[in-house]
Amino acid sequence: MEASADKAGDALRAQIQAFHDAREAGDAELMATTALGMPAGQRFGVHPGQVPALVHEAYTVAGSSLSRCRLAAALARAWVYGGDADRAVAFAAEAVDLAEGLGDPDVLADALDAALLVRWGPDDFEQRLRLAARLAEAAAHLADPEMRLSAHLWRLTTAWECLDVVAVQRQLRALEALAGESGAPRPTFFAVSRRATQALVADDLDLADRLIVRTREVGSEVAEPDVDAVVHSLVAARARQVGDVDTLRNEAVAFEQYGAAEGIPSVSAEAAVLWLEGGEPGRASELLHQLAGAGLAAILRDVDFLLTVTSLVRVATVLRQDDIAAEGADLLDPYAGRAVLNAGAVTFHGVVDDYLYQAHRALGHRSAVRWRHAAASGYRRIGARWWERQLGGPAVDAPTASSVIVHLHPDTPEVWSVGREGATGALPDLKGLHYLRYLAQRPGVEVGALQLSAAVAGHAGVVLPDSDAGEVVDDQALAMYRDRLREIDGDLAEAESWADQGRVERLRREREALLDEVSSATGLAGRRRR
Repeated sequence: MEASADKAGDALRAQIQAFHDAREAGDAELMATTALGMPAGQRFGVHPGQVPALVHEAYTVAGSSLSRCRLAAALARAWVYGGDADRAVAFAAEAVDLAEGLGDPDVLADALDAALLVRWGPDDFEQRLRLAARLAEAAAHLADPEMRLSAHLWRLTTAWECLDVVAVQRQLRALEALAGESGAPRPTFFAVSRRATQALVADDLDLADRLIVRTREVGSEVAEPDVDAVVHSLVAARARQVGDVDTLRNEAVAFEQYGAAEGIPSVSAEAAVLWLEGGEPGRASELLHQLAGAGLAAILRDVDFLLTVTSLVRVATVLRQDDIAAEGADLLDPYAGRAVLNAGAVTFHGVVDDYLYQAHRALGHRSAVRWRHAAASGYRRIGARWWERQLGGPAVDAPTASSVIVHLHPDTPEVWSVGREGATGALPDLKGLHYLRYLAQRPGVEVGALQLSAAVAGHAGVVLPDSDAGEVVDDQALAMYRDRLREIDGDLAEAESWADQGRVERLRREREALLDEVSSATGLAGRRRR
């Protein structure tokens, strides 16, 4: 893998030297030619060094609209790859404007690819869909495999984002066809690595293992700067699914070192998840507080925003950092129904609804059940069996020093035995011990504060734990569900009138989940189930 990165680095250094030679000779056209290839040698997310400055120099002396158009697109790429998409916006827009005037499909496809890079943030999804469709149209009749590769990768990424599994399969087949037709290692690398991602999502580990090996093999032939990152991401994703602790820890070291060295928050956030699931919660906690110290709202809303925030929410919920989990839930709420990806569909990291479920469950919110239903629906839609199984309970638990036992049937009404195994002591009868008793008999069940208080006080309508378990859902909860259902019906009518399909789908999922809750809590003629 290092050989591939070395090849890319050597090519970039050769281009930079050729640029300096062309400048010395006063050859603007040669400066443009050498500058155009420089962004391809950058590693994604890494500081771009002098590349943007050199491309901009060629751009300022470009002698034709065609040259200026291509250099504007290259400059946009250089800034996005370097982690500064805001600087790229004006150059990408200029590239598209110039390309439309030139009327050359090849040039237009190149400009649209740059425009898509600029619109890779979580709030630009609708624009990304439109631009990806335009790029596919422009590239449809081009012989250039690079432009067709770009078009397929963008359509694949947007298909994953909105959980369109049919479109995912179609674009994967298109990538494989392109690799077979061209015989070139670069399309083959993308076809194999993205198929490996899909195999992991489908929980087909045998196929995933073969494809990861093949990705390594093909990657060694490609002068692609991000080959190492792709392989590490696939290996780490597989280790999570099989619970391979040694690999999780090895990858956590690699991710943490790379994230710190290059200053890439998403890589460091992934390292925190890997440490957590590798059984090192202390190291996960250190990274969590480093990254969330200024608040999650300070995280740049770029291509890595969802990956960074969901990773930190995952760690925060397990380690019971409730303030961070609550802030993360608020930030993620607008993106419900979307997939979480690493860059251009390198790896799949679940659906946003899953992380909302984790956060709301940790915070004790009733809404957790709604998010669980939505997450399960999304996973079933794309056949993500491993991810759906994780919804049954936390994959890892926060570390505890030892278990604490509260005897549920004390010898006398006035005295309770409390303490660690082998070291119990006597305590007088306290209301808090009754709370613990009530909760301990309902493992995994959310109990609201009012319900708990009423149970311990012996209020009518709630049965204490020595009898049956009581009503499935109390009056207050049912009233809340029904109020929300009425609100959803009004919101649905509005969303349908505006043809807002994303909102319609989210509301329908929520309505279905709430109806399931109401029906599970009531029997014939609306009588309560117990």
